[in-house]
Amino acid sequence: MIVMSTYMSASVSAPEGIEVNYHPERPMSFGDGVVPAGVDVRFTGTTAYLSLSIEDARALAEQLPQILMLHDAAERVAAEKAVA
Repeated sequence: MIVMSTYMSASVSAPEGIEVNYHPERPMSFGDGVVPAGVDVRFTGTTAYLSLSIEDARALAEQLPQILMLHDAAERVAAEKAVA
């Protein structure tokens, strides 16, 4: 068995914003499988998108408040330094 780790990096500029959509589980358009439920994040004005499993979407939702608090704190410190 071959075991590989994967790394991917992408830089996408989406000045028009993002569009987030849920898609429920559905049958595959070919074969006998199903496409699991998930969340698609599309970068408006580009062909780029991010598809998340429900588990990954939940993990992201749990971590975003902390990330945003860190950002807000960094912005406050930068503003205070600029005034001083």
